This record gives sequence, structure tokens and C-alpha cells, in this order.
Amino acid sequence: MLMIVRLYPKTDLSRVWNYVENEIKEDSSKPYTPLYASQSEGMMNVGVIIDVNEPNDIANFLTEDIVKCDEIHYTKTVPLLKPVFFRIPKRKPENIQRYLIRIFAHPLYYKKVYTHLIKHKYPFNLFPIYVSYSLGGEDIIMSLGADSKETVKKFLREHIRTLDGVDQSNYHPVFRAKRFAPLKKLIDEQEKLLADGLVKPVDEADLEFDWVEDFEKYAMLTGAFSRDI
Repeated sequence: MLMIVRLYPKTDLSRVWNYVENEIKEDSSKPYTPLYASQSEGMMNVGVIIDVNEPNDIANFLTEDIVKCDEIHYTKTVPLLKPVFFRIPKRKPENIQRYLIRIFAHPLYYKKVYTHLIKHKYPFNLFPIYVSYSLGGEDIIMSLGADSKETVKKFLREHIRTLDGVDQSNYHPVFRAKRFAPLKKLIDEQEKLLADGLVKPVDEADLEFDWVEDFEKYAMLTGAFSRDI
């Protein structure tokens, strides 16, 4: 089961990131596996994606690892329910950045919005990475790659905010990321949760693209994001 653990600082978010980047490690002896962490513009937290065998295993991560960082003021744990992943296409825009989309909707429309995001026909300059229910934080969360903020804004305006039941939606550029697990393990986990019949065939997919850290490299090369958040 995948969970997002959001870490909120007392005053200095960079200290939390430094702890996560330097101290959190993959350890096969523990009942949980940290996969990756990211930091997004406009979200005053560091999000760590954890793979757990049982929901209770997340308590070990919180009480054994996180407590060692005295800059963490509080945490929020959000389960990713029914996550669906998509293969990264080989044909991508020259400049791509990663974005997080958060959607708040009326419960009556959860399934309709979720299904729409999975089955939507995405253009070349915008492609999904994963879609999931994330009840307890936002209602539905989505990670995607796009060539610009304008492309993402247009997608929100024309294909999300027009949906029945959507109360609010916003986007957050991901400007910093750290992968803990080997890339192969990350891709293997992704492949287990593919959207059946709706993902690109293997011969059209980029199975070597690091969908965590490569997006940060693209952003740095293009000067897309500032780290002065």
C-alpha cells in the first residue's frame, strides 16, 4: 500500500528537506520502504511516498525515523487509494516539468472524476504519471508531466474544473525530488499498478526514464523553477 507522509516544519522547510535527503534510507529489514520524496511550489511540506505491507507499518516510520528531525512540527499521512500509473512515453516535449494536481470534489462525484482522469485522451505536451484517491488530504491527486504551466492551467480550466462535483482544483510544480529506492524497483512498483488497457505499449514507453529525478534535471536545465520558496 502506498502512502504520502507530509512533513511540516516549525519554521525552516529546508532543514526538513535536508534531513529527508540525507538521512532517510531504504532498509530491507524494516516493514516499510521509502520510495521517493518531493517538494512542490506552494505546498509548505515535504512529501515522502512510502510503500507499506500493512497500514499500521507507517507508525514505525513516523515514530522511529521522523522523530529524529527536531525541525518537523507535525505530520499528515494520506493513503493513496486505488492508485493507477501510466508509462512514461518515449515521445515527450523537449522541455518537460512535473506537476502535482490536487482536486477537491463532492463524494457523489469521486468515481466519475477519478475515471475521467484515467480515461482522458491526453495531448503530446501533457501526460499522466499517476492518478489516485487521496482521501484525508485532497480527494483526488494526480501527477503529470507537461511542457509549461500554461498547458497545465488549460488542462485544469477545460477538463477538470468543468466536471460536475469539482469544488476546487490547483496545481503545484514539483521543483525538488529525491529517489530512495533503485530506479528498477520504482518502475517495478509502477508496473504493478498500470491502468489496464489505457497505458502506452512497452515499445512506445520510456522504461529508463527516472520519473522522479529526471523531471528535476529538466527543470534545472530550463531554469523553470526557483529553489527560493
